[in-house]
Formats: sequence, structure tokens, C-alpha cells
Amino acid sequence: MTDAPLRRRRLAMPAMKAWHAVIAGGFLVAYLTGDSDDLYIMHQVAGYAVLGAVALRLAVAAVARKPPWRMPRVSLAAAREWLTTRRGRNPLFAWLAVALLGTVGAAAASGMASHWLPWVEDLHEALSTASLWVVLGHVAFILLMFGGRRRVAALWRRLAEGHSTRLKESS
Repeated sequence: MTDAPLRRRRLAMPAMKAWHAVIAGGFLVAYLTGDSDDLYIMHQVAGYAVLGAVALRLAVAAVARKPPWRMPRVSLAAAREWLTTRRGRNPLFAWLAVALLGTVGAAAASGMASHWLPWVEDLHEALSTASLWVVLGHVAFILLMFGGRRRVAALWRRLAEGHSTRLKESS
């Protein structure tokens, strides 16, 4: 009897975190270097890294049977059920994953296409901007779902206390 399934399970989350790092880092570099002619090569390499990571994720998802690599299943029925019971995994995870893979993948693919088809550049820029908003929504959702509410509330209190302390000192 081998321990291969256990080893695969142990490697799944670190591999998913590494994949997230490639996507996040590549997207950030590509987004920040998008308007610079001096950094165009860096922009291209980052964009190709993102496109490759999205393609790899979709290829792995096509054959994967279990989370975290299986593609999330989006369902309106599951969303309605979760909204009424608030039990189980929030279906917004699946919706955001699909939105992220779709927008970030489309932005990366349109960037590659714009290298040969200059008329695609405006579409690439629009998809990149839309991707940024989806990414920020994803980050906000993750922060709120995993204890972020407490952290944001504590930060807000500290900011408010600091502001009221400065107001008292200036009076």
C-alpha cells in the first residue's frame, strides 16, 4: 500500500498557493508596467506567465476530480440555498473563481493577440481594467470571509480613535 494519495493531498494546497503567487505576481507586474514603453518586455513576460498559469489551471481542472484543483461548479440553485441556510461553502467562491479565470485569462490572451493585431489593444486595456476590479473584489471577499471583518473593524476603530485623539489635541 502506498501513501501517494496522502502525498498528493499534502502537496495540493502548497501547489495552489504557488499558482496563486504566479497569477498575483504576474498580474501585478503586468498591470503596473502596462503604460511604460521602457518596461514593455517585463509587461509581456508577466502577461505570458499569467496566460500560462491560467491555461495550466484549466488543463489541470479538466482532469481533476477533487478540490482544490477541480473547477468550481457555479449554480444559481446552490446560491439560493446558501442564502437561505447559510450552511456549507459560500457559492460566491465558485462565481468569483470563474470570473477571475475568465477576466484575467481574457486580458492575458488579448494582450498576446494585441502583439500581432494592434486593433485589439483597446480591448486588452478594457479587459485588464475589468480584471483589476474582479481581483480587488476577490481580495475583499476573501478578507471578509476569513476573519477580515474583525480585522477591518479593529483597524477602523484604531483609525477612528487616532483621529479623535488628534482632534482633542488640536482643540
